[in-house]
Amino acid sequence: MSDLPLVSVVTPSYKQGQFLEFTLRSVLEQDYPNIEYLVVDGGSTDESGNIIRRYADRLAYWVSEKDSGQSQAINKGLAHARGEILGWLNSDDVLLPGAISNVVAAFKENPDVDVVYGRLERIDARGQHVPTPDLPKDRAVFDKSYALDECVVNQAGCFWRWGMMEKVGLLNENLHYSMDYEYWTRILLAGGKFLRLNQTLAQFRLSSGSKTVGQTVKMAGEGLEVIDAFLEQPDIAERLGLVRSQLRKQANKGRSSVSLHAFYGCVKDKKWTEAARWFVRANRYDPLVLFNRKWMDLAVNGVMRRLFPQS
Repeated sequence: MSDLPLVSVVTPSYKQGQFLEFTLRSVLEQDYPNIEYLVVDGGSTDESGNIIRRYADRLAYWVSEKDSGQSQAINKGLAHARGEILGWLNSDDVLLPGAISNVVAAFKENPDVDVVYGRLERIDARGQHVPTPDLPKDRAVFDKSYALDECVVNQAGCFWRWGMMEKVGLLNENLHYSMDYEYWTRILLAGGKFLRLNQTLAQFRLSSGSKTVGQTVKMAGEGLEVIDAFLEQPDIAERLGLVRSQLRKQANKGRSSVSLHAFYGCVKDKKWTEAARWFVRANRYDPLVLFNRKWMDLAVNGVMRRLFPQS
């Protein structure tokens, strides 16, 4: 790796004009001097096109044309990327100052590491901080013990080496919600090593239009399909160093966690019948997951936000 390796950042976007400029500036104003920025818009009809054009002279590549969704847009950008280090930043998220410098330093100090990621701040549609408990996943390093389980890699602020992409290819364009989790798992199965930084690298926006907020049931359905697809690989247990019974137990733990995410989303939307179905499903997969501290922390945090809303 050279002293200043080229870092390629891809931003996929579609009708995110109200947030897009904050995202663009968060990348273009990084203190790291060797960045190429690629923006792939899906043919937005809002102000996105005009915003991108204002910054076009500072972009390595941009396009605004119809695509099949976020995964294809990211792949389109990655196909044009030339960096030794790669990452993507969604068009409603924000890279914090110094994020890329911290990531490059981590890669230099850890030549055996293939993927670097950090912590996230949560913000709302106005850019205001959303209090979030310090969850167990925020202290975990993604390794084989987390394969087929909850995704502990924070996508915003996550970067990987070009050489790893040569091994595992691009994102699965059939996925619209779990493409990051599926990609990290493929890297892991290919022998990739992950490093979690304690620094907060990015802001993840929770707004009514974000998939995490508004489409939790669809996300859960696709997440279960991804786990099932990995289980169909005949050598998956061997590659994870597990016997079949251990593999089933780990997969059911992951299924239960995914189901509880859907339950949590349905409760927030007051869809009580659907929430009950997901709760029963989670309990059927692995009742012990219900006692994971994470869910108690989320419940307490949700109550506190309602009792003491931000002004």
